[in-house]
Amino acid sequence: MIAVVPVKYAATDSVWTQEQFENWMRPGIDYSMGDFWWRSSRGHFDVSSQVFDPITIHDPGPISTEAKRNDLHELVVKTAVQVDFAFVDVLLIWMARPTGWWGGYDVLVPSADGGERVVKVTVVDSITPFDVAAEELGHGYGLAHELGTDGSDYGSPYSSMSARVYGPARENQPSFIRLASPKLPDGGPNTQWPHVGQPANRIIGPMMCAAQLHREQAFRDSSSVVNLRDLPATVRLYALNYMAAGPGKPVLISFPRKGRVFFVELRQKRGYDQGITYEAVVVHSKGPDGRIRYEGAAQLVVGDRPFAVGDFALRILSVGSEFVDVEVRAGAIVSFPIRGVLLAGGFRTQHQLNLMLPEDMRNTLIVEMTARSKQNDYQRYDSETLAGMGAVLVFLRRNGLRDDAALKSMTADDMRNVLIVELGAQTGLGRELQGYTNLQLVQIGLGSDLARRGVGTAPFYVRGVLLAGRFRTQHQLNTMSNDDMRNTLIVVMTSLSNQTDYQAYNDADLAGVGAVMVFLRENGLRGDADLKKMSADDQRNVAIVELKAQTGRNLQGLSNIDLALTALGVERF
Repeated sequence: MIAVVPVKYAATDSVWTQEQFENWMRPGIDYSMGDFWWRSSRGHFDVSSQVFDPITIHDPGPISTEAKRNDLHELVVKTAVQVDFAFVDVLLIWMARPTGWWGGYDVLVPSADGGERVVKVTVVDSITPFDVAAEELGHGYGLAHELGTDGSDYGSPYSSMSARVYGPARENQPSFIRLASPKLPDGGPNTQWPHVGQPANRIIGPMMCAAQLHREQAFRDSSSVVNLRDLPATVRLYALNYMAAGPGKPVLISFPRKGRVFFVELRQKRGYDQGITYEAVVVHSKGPDGRIRYEGAAQLVVGDRPFAVGDFALRILSVGSEFVDVEVRAGAIVSFPIRGVLLAGGFRTQHQLNLMLPEDMRNTLIVEMTARSKQNDYQRYDSETLAGMGAVLVFLRRNGLRDDAALKSMTADDMRNVLIVELGAQTGLGRELQGYTNLQLVQIGLGSDLARRGVGTAPFYVRGVLLAGRFRTQHQLNTMSNDDMRNTLIVVMTSLSNQTDYQAYNDADLAGVGAVMVFLRENGLRGDADLKKMSADDQRNVAIVELKAQTGRNLQGLSNIDLALTALGVERF
């Protein structure tokens, strides 16, 4: 039970009415403190309360040390003789005069056996903003501030327990001013940014993140939490404050990864959350020390968002009015293959693409596709579908399977059908190729084993290196065995580097060094004369420098194939 004790320094100090205090602590009254914590805790925290008559104590002066804080708390306990502390879990001290030293602490109170026991004490005053008061009472429930991604305190823009700063969202505070209510007090004028001068008790912040609630066994074991052990997994996740009929819908995904437990929740702009900057799928995590850390948020746009700290990625599959269908994948990969289509097609250079936003790349590809086919409705396709269409066009055009005049007379579906015929000649497959996406078809053309995957099969990207490097054509490669292709690439690599030991490389490693060389050569980053002076490791290091300019990341830990994929817009974390 929460004991609310208003404190005055003089009999003339103004305090809220008994009814206002009781309403402020009553669940079911929108924007009351009791309602906030009843909803944030989904009923798992005890929000029962009793409001006691105000007490008057002498003015203690500035409270500048922990010792003085403790003296004040003890004085309130001693003076509030009407409170039976045997039934109190949290003592909420409400100061009539502005003090500015709000907080959550411990205090000794009388116990039923005549001794003493420790209870939590929360101190607020007449000008404490509601969202900060909610945070301070959260300490009374044993909660700590969330950490930011950089380890700083008050780190989550999606939780009441970071109300002082709200982490990286400081410039876009997720708080708002509620309308005045005859049931609730307004509070005195707020003195803190960003709502200076506004009634303090009408400054409302977001709900507590559901990750904080995971400590409660009853919540963890309820249908509100989806506990994953194997990835990938797809979940329909409801907003923390969903309005749909029926209790117990999933509002939190929990799964272990790299020594931490990660939590995924959906936050939407309604109720206490209406001030959040972005509606998003939000990720927090918990370490061995129990502290909650904000990891980031994926805005509600269909696509991938990697969270490298846990080596996983979220893919938003669909967005409903108060839910999302989200897939959690092992391995953090972000994919924007439109970049790769523009690069491989020669429509933009590596350095030009580094200066472009994804939307600029998308619009550029739409212009290129419209100019090079008889279709003009590419704007209506999502980015992944558009990239697939572009990849098919580039495959046909770059490999001399259709020239510009022929492509201009074709739709994207016509081009797809031509590619399927070509891949039939390559793989010996027929109608089953129709079941693959455009991007998958191009991968098959480059040596993926996707079409024949099974025991004993593996990708053979040596083929793709020879094709992308224009060392052999599609039709020439169709007549060559894997050994022939391998030996051809060894000859090519020996002639375009200062190394002679490529015969010792396995197929995957050989394809990797070849892919790096082709990336540098085909994009004009190094000429043949330069390449001949370099080892495979030298070429790799040049690629890493170029790709750091693209991504801002040190990519030394990636394989050579993953370096080449990064240039094409498929970035592994």
